Amino acid sequence: MSYLVAKSDDGRDISISITGSIEIGRSHEDFTVVIRSGGDIVSLGISDATVSRVHACVYLESGRLMVKDLGSKNGTLINNISLQGWAPEKESRPKEIKEDSILKLGYNTQVQLIIRESTQRIERLDITK
Repeated sequence: MSYLVAKSDDGRDISISITGSIEIGRSHEDFTVVIRSGGDIVSLGISDATVSRVHACVYLESGRLMVKDLGSKNGTLINNISLQGWAPEKESRPKEIKEDSILKLGYNTQVQLIIRESTQRIERLDITK
């Protein structure tokens, strides 16, 4: 099972299991970063004006966890490396996530993507570095 873990602005850890495709972006009402999956919207409790309304997509493809930028204004990095092919208003090429990774959206928002078997305990890495 794969998870997205974020530290909210008030210090809480928010963990979301990735069972299909999720879109990360900003709320349509304010600068809150949200996850959209199907018709569900989950707030990460992070306020960031540098995250686009439709920013990035994390999804499973043939059992592999993938990420791509959806043409955001400020880009997406995985482990401090920009996704290939990204430009404002142009989708990046998909990138496989092989190990626990830090995904940075815009200038400020960082989330951890964890790949673990469902029987293993999730331990949060320090993403403030």
